[in-house]
Amino acid sequence: MTPDSMMLTDALALARARLVAAGIQPDEAAVDVDVYARTILGWDRATLLQNLRQPTPAGLEPQFSQWIARRERREPTAYIVGSREFWGRPFLVTSAVLVPRPETEFIVEEALGLLRAFATPRIADIGTGSGILAVTLAAEVPAAAVTGTDLSSDAIDVARRNAARHGVATRVTFLNTSYLDDVPGTFDLIVANPPYVRDGDKSALARDVRHEPDVALFGGPDGLRDVAGVLDAAVEKLTSGGWFVMEFGYGQEDDVRRLVDARRALRFDHIRNDLQGIARTAIIQKP
Repeated sequence: MTPDSMMLTDALALARARLVAAGIQPDEAAVDVDVYARTILGWDRATLLQNLRQPTPAGLEPQFSQWIARRERREPTAYIVGSREFWGRPFLVTSAVLVPRPETEFIVEEALGLLRAFATPRIADIGTGSGILAVTLAAEVPAAAVTGTDLSSDAIDVARRNAARHGVATRVTFLNTSYLDDVPGTFDLIVANPPYVRDGDKSALARDVRHEPDVALFGGPDGLRDVAGVLDAAVEKLTSGGWFVMEFGYGQEDDVRRLVDARRALRFDHIRNDLQGIARTAIIQKP
């Protein structure tokens, strides 16, 4: 029986079974299959549920089977459907950028609290990737002027498209550069989610993560190369009284504190833990 000659519920069940057989957890497989079907058909969840006992719609194939095959190879769902939600907004995602993660929203939450002290803040996002931080902060703070930088020109293209999608393209400037090299002026707030995985840990990463760009993941032998780099940029580019908010990796809290203490221009303020209680976000000031 072919997928287009069976009930939709049976076609979805077969797809879930394929993903589970490929090593994907059943609950995750169920979500993936649901997302693929709804995306291809242009349906919301209620419409999908109403049509489960109907014949499989002609428009589902062949794309549905192609997407299932890609997921069997552990390609991230965000790359397959081309989108991932962040801070309540859909963002274009390609294999040129990291898949947005929920813990990165803590940067936004902390940043918005700090920005209340600035009437017309200048914000920089180092290693902007898909632009989730730059675009979100520009959308949430209409008085802000935002600069996003990235070494990858492909990532910059994705970020610009996201800025246009969310109506902030006139207030966000994207530059293809390292850290804040050759970026004019200073900033009231700098945010960064730098590469922080140790080079030697590549083989230990989940298969899904290994599809993401190395340049956005790996931070040298100790994982701290770019953490140190963004801190140096903060020293140089923060205004007096400005703030730096940065994500870091599991087990790196002591290293981050040490690197901040070694830079006399910076003052360590506090750490924000994620929902699992893991130290994840550093909040740092230039007094």
